[in-house]
Amino acid sequence: MFEQILFPLDGSALSEQALPMVQDLARQYGSTIHLLMAVQTENEVDTGRESVNFQLAEMEMEQSRRLNETRIERARNYLQRVGSGMAEAGVKVNEPVNIAQGEPSNAIVEYASSNGINLIVMSTHGYGGLKRLLLGSVADKVLRSCDVPVLVNPCR
Repeated sequence: MFEQILFPLDGSALSEQALPMVQDLARQYGSTIHLLMAVQTENEVDTGRESVNFQLAEMEMEQSRRLNETRIERARNYLQRVGSGMAEAGVKVNEPVNIAQGEPSNAIVEYASSNGINLIVMSTHGYGGLKRLLLGSVADKVLRSCDVPVLVNPCR
């Protein structure tokens, strides 16, 4: 029924609260878990065209590139740690782990539709009212734009 389960994480302890549920589902259905993390990267702006100081522009672009590489590497290490723990618990984890660049809800929906995902399991921070309006909700955006069933674990 749920052969391929997507478990998107954001690196927070709250996002990991759904981990026991994901592992139980994977064991029950013999599912493979796909781990995904979306990383917001800095846009490399070609400031050299607008700046008189080309050396400064090059330094800014290099700094942005290194920052992006560091964020992606941290995300990869984090997901590999989570995946190793899941594998040790007897759960099949899809390799390699998946790092997407950009807005998280779009990355989740796109990954699910292009990888045969049958279920998405994710945690929500449980924001309400003004905070939800200002910060948005990745889970809410995924629920509204995805054709795949989504199981949401509210965190408290």
